[in-house]
Amino acid sequence: HNLTGLTPETLYEFYIRADCGGSGASTWVGPFSFYTGYCVPAPSSVDGLGISNVTMGTINNTTVAETGNYGDYSALITDVQQATSFAIDITLETGFTYDLWVWVDWNDDLDFTGAGEEFYLGQAPATNPTTFNGSIDIPITAPLGNHRIRIGSAWLGLGNTSPSLPCYSGDWGAFEDYTLNILTAPACIAPN
Repeated sequence: HNLTGLTPETLYEFYIRADCGGSGASTWVGPFSFYTGYCVPAPSSVDGLGISNVTMGTINNTTVAETGNYGDYSALITDVQQATSFAIDITLETGFTYDLWVWVDWNDDLDFTGAGEEFYLGQAPATNPTTFNGSIDIPITAPLGNHRIRIGSAWLGLGNTSPSLPCYSGDWGAFEDYTLNILTAPACIAPN
């Protein structure tokens, strides 16, 4: 059954029962539950502080190792135009090589599995701390408005080939979510 008008980032509970026709209805069973939000990555461990800073656009967020090695900073929003290259600098304090990924939910369907929603940035060196300078290309077709962006890093667990794991729950990883506000493309798009 499809429901509409639900509140995002909310846990709902429901009960069900059988319609037995002329015999009435069964007893209610439940509660069952579902969540109207993004999966929550849950790395079981992280080396050092994990991600200690994310700088992109107007966001410059310094953090420490979060509970569950995941930080929801989606209230922090930065603007970016369609058809541009968007710089993302990630500081890691791990002392190990971590693969870095970015996922953007372009179609706002609460997952990161759509075409063009994942980007492999590369592998950060083991230097502690290290700042990895990466970027993603914002498609000219990126829908205007706010979209969830997830930054994830892990030692070995994410790999370097698609598809990756935006809902990672293995060892040695750190994840953070933010929001991109997509604006119209510049009047004159730079060549690439």
